[in-house]
Amino acid sequence: MKNSFLVFLVVLAMNKALAQDQFDNLSTLDHSIFEVNESVNDDVFIVEELTINAPATRKYSYNNRIGLGGDATFFNIDSDNVEVTQGTGWSASLETRGDFRDDFDMIYSIGIFNHNFSVNENITNDQIDMSVIGAEVKFLLAWKIAQSDFFSIEAGPALQLNGELKIDDEDRYENSFTGGVVNPVILKDFQETSPINVNGIIGFSGGARNFRVTAHYHYSFIDALAGTTVAGDNIDGNFSFISVGARLYF
Repeated sequence: MKNSFLVFLVVLAMNKALAQDQFDNLSTLDHSIFEVNESVNDDVFIVEELTINAPATRKYSYNNRIGLGGDATFFNIDSDNVEVTQGTGWSASLETRGDFRDDFDMIYSIGIFNHNFSVNENITNDQIDMSVIGAEVKFLLAWKIAQSDFFSIEAGPALQLNGELKIDDEDRYENSFTGGVVNPVILKDFQETSPINVNGIIGFSGGARNFRVTAHYHYSFIDALAGTTVAGDNIDGNFSFISVGARLYF
């Protein structure tokens, strides 16, 4: 029994040293489990080493990057006073896209735009081309379907800064009338806008690591028009547009 006791102490010392060595190398995720089995005669101890290899797993993300974007825009104004015909314009943006959590990305974007549209002149029924330029700052949350980095549904608020509505042929149409026959609007009054608008955005994007296509719908919650009709009534109108384009990430 004395010899058995000495052997037992040696095995314990070996196990302690081996356990300390494994603890110091946890980052490798190779764990060794030692089992000490006592034989039937209580004089011999067998040390068995069982090795479990557990390779580290990591979710690789394609996000946390900066990109440049370009869009075609299809602009309209929802108004009870003036009938607006949708036009095609453009926008360009600088965007950052980063991981928020497993299911979501966060998108920050600042861009400039030039939206185009047209209205009818009351007497001649001419199509009067108009435009508006400005900037939009977006803050979007992107839900990654099935935790995929390649397709996401995106929504969030945006701050829009814009100038007045511009008439392409201002010298000719500035004093023309548009809108209803009973209570028309002088075009120069229709040009007046609220310089700050709060937009809601919803849409999607999809693609590969360095390239995505996007489609978003933008709607201003604040009345964007500040002018009056010939009868002195306030002109109501909310901006809305669809943007379709692409993002190139670096």
